Order: sequence, then C-alpha cells, then structure tokens
Amino acid sequence: MSRTTRSLWIALGALLFTSLSSPAHAGHDNKSFDPDNRKQAVKGFNLTTKGKGAMEWGKEQLERSVITTSWGGGDIEVHDYKTTGVTWAAQTRCKNWNALWTSCDVFTIQFNTAHHHTDFQWLTMGCHEFGHTADLGHRKASNDTDNNSCMRSTTAAHYKFDKHDLNAIKAGT
Repeated sequence: MSRTTRSLWIALGALLFTSLSSPAHAGHDNKSFDPDNRKQAVKGFNLTTKGKGAMEWGKEQLERSVITTSWGGGDIEVHDYKTTGVTWAAQTRCKNWNALWTSCDVFTIQFNTAHHHTDFQWLTMGCHEFGHTADLGHRKASNDTDNNSCMRSTTAAHYKFDKHDLNAIKAGT
C-alpha cells in the first residue's frame, strides 16, 4: 500500500471514529438527534387516549417550527408502555440511524403509563419528546429564565416550544 493510500485510510478511519463516538444524547446546541429531513411522518401504536393527545400536541408543536409533519409511518413512531421501576415519564430514542450515523431516520417516542400524569403533564411530555426529534435537548433555568419552554427536564415545565426552541430547530435542522 502506498504512503498516500495509507494516509487516506488513516484519515477516513479517524473521521469515522470521531463521528461514531459522539454521545447519542440530546443537547440544545444541536449536536445530537438530528432528523434526516424537515418532513416528518408521525404514527401512533397502541396509544391510550392521553398518549394520543400527547402525540397530537407534540406534532402540532413541530408544525410551529420549520418542520412539516404528516400522519403515516416512517419517521416518528409513538408508543405507550407501562414500564415500572424507572423514574422517566417519557423518552425518545433513535431507532434507525442513517448510514453515517449523522442523522436519525426513525425516532421512537415512548410514554410511560406506569406513572400518573395530569392532562397538562401529558401535553408537556408530548411537546418535550417531539422536541427531541427536532434536535432539541434539555433546558435549564440558566437558559430558560422565563420558564416558558417544554424542553425543561420536569413535568412542571411549560407545554409549548418558546421562541428560543423554534430558533434552535431552524438553525439545527
């Protein structure tokens, strides 16, 4: 193998290692669950009435951003599960990464029905989890001083994306 070929393989390997070794958690700085495009199809599976409402509200919040949504399958799958022994109320995961692991082709949102939630908390969870599908991470008091974002890591958060969230989605997708 020539010196040039070996150098190219080393550079390619370093690039792949760097891109694959980044953490797969959501950050509000757009370094995480990037959607594969700005058109997302949403489909619910075995949802309770409250889970369906949370899904519809989350989809509506995405519509306020640069992301357009439709009903059907393929991009965001939403489920209700009863998962005991855990503290989380809902979670979002990337089910299928693209070939280079740079964006997510299919997201899975899971609402945990083992915990009791008010109607307001269901709306907040829907907004929050759909926010993760738009590359939003958690907000803290230090970067949500007016406490009006659903991306706070608490079920007492606001139930909508705020202007900061909408701008972050626009910049990151």
